Amino acid sequence: MILGSISILLLISLSGIILMSIPSSLSTVLYAQESTVSPSLMGVTRNAPGLATSSSNSNVSLGIISNDQELKAKLLAKDLEDTIRDGVSALELVSNNTTPMTNPPDIALLKSTLKTLHGIPQNADEPKRKLAQDILSKYKVFQYVAYQTPSGDVYFVEPYAHQVKLHTLNFAFREQSKGVIASKKPYMSNVISNVVTGRPEAVIDVPVYLQNGNKSLIGIVKAALNFTYFDQSFRSLSFIDSVQRIVLVDHNGTATADSSSSSNNNYVPKDSFTNLQSFKNAITDKSGSLVESVNGSKVLVSYHPVKAVQRIWALLLMKII
Repeated sequence: MILGSISILLLISLSGIILMSIPSSLSTVLYAQESTVSPSLMGVTRNAPGLATSSSNSNVSLGIISNDQELKAKLLAKDLEDTIRDGVSALELVSNNTTPMTNPPDIALLKSTLKTLHGIPQNADEPKRKLAQDILSKYKVFQYVAYQTPSGDVYFVEPYAHQVKLHTLNFAFREQSKGVIASKKPYMSNVISNVVTGRPEAVIDVPVYLQNGNKSLIGIVKAALNFTYFDQSFRSLSFIDSVQRIVLVDHNGTATADSSSSSNNNYVPKDSFTNLQSFKNAITDKSGSLVESVNGSKVLVSYHPVKAVQRIWALLLMKII
């Protein structure tokens, strides 16, 4: 389940350990960059690693808050990585073993129904569809699971309601379709617009090979990350009031999940974070904290990289100071 290890923070906070025994790897790192760090924090950045030892009580408090926030960011980033990795492992499991997914698709049937049904009929190749349904029921991180031919044609989509609404029937032009064939391993797209809903999504493609001696490519299993699920998970965290905002940002600086997102079904385009130094640091596999200007407010941003298939995304925890 996503965000599981965050519950550890509650026990730590109640015991007071979080203020006294922060691992050295999580020491406050308030980078002394004049464009982002308040002058009042310059004394903190020059001190030895650990809690801030400035004579200013406000600086000491900020150092403690920073350590606390960095630890939360680290644990939450690990939960996100584990959740995505578990979902990808499930896709690989049904794609790389002797399962119905590794049986060749019915191309003759597909040719007769692609233009009318946008894939095969709902009751066709049911063993493959059943595997896709099982993955969706167990891994809420995905919003749909699909099967595509090596040439890019849609074979089926689960839920079937998503298949019949498709406007695009061939995805060979997509970056992930090219990437998965070239790399011969799971490949995740940039954040793109869903062709049915218009909402942003990141699609993970996994190659499917015939399980015989020649191991020829017979299909591609696809799944789209459910960013609404991430939004809801962030909003459900018990410490959200103290952190104020949690954002998962893709490698291009676009927020994919945001605790400040509306809980209704109306999609509102998310912010871009390309100008934040914290984002730039995180996608280069760094973690720490910075004071930056976000929407006109001075904000303590704790950041941590999130490994997502072949990408590095950024997790940002924000608190107005």
